Amino acid sequence: MFLTIEEQIETGRWAVLATHLNGAADSSKYDHLDTTVVLKHVNDGDVFEFLRNELGNDVEYGLSKLTDVHRHKLLHHWRMMAAGYETSQFHVRRSGLALLVAYLLHLIGVRQAQITK
Repeated sequence: MFLTIEEQIETGRWAVLATHLNGAADSSKYDHLDTTVVLKHVNDGDVFEFLRNELGNDVEYGLSKLTDVHRHKLLHHWRMMAAGYETSQFHVRRSGLALLVAYLLHLIGVRQAQITK
């Protein structure tokens, strides 16, 4: 399967967001944002506003690269993963930011997968 130009752009923006979320998680400034807190905001549908308010400049660049359509689709993906998987299936037990990074890496991996004949 080949990705459209739009899908390639969107995947690249997911990677940028994952990098910024990973940096924020590594800073230890956001250790209070555990998986329960982040999943609540994913399920409530306000996760992007929550991240912008909580992380500010540490994630602003990554968020600014997402269009409204990208955010809508990404929220849909994150909600499906939150409903269908335990956080431990992504090797995350504590950090909500690490969970979002894991979700993004999973989405990138699925999108990049090549189905062999």
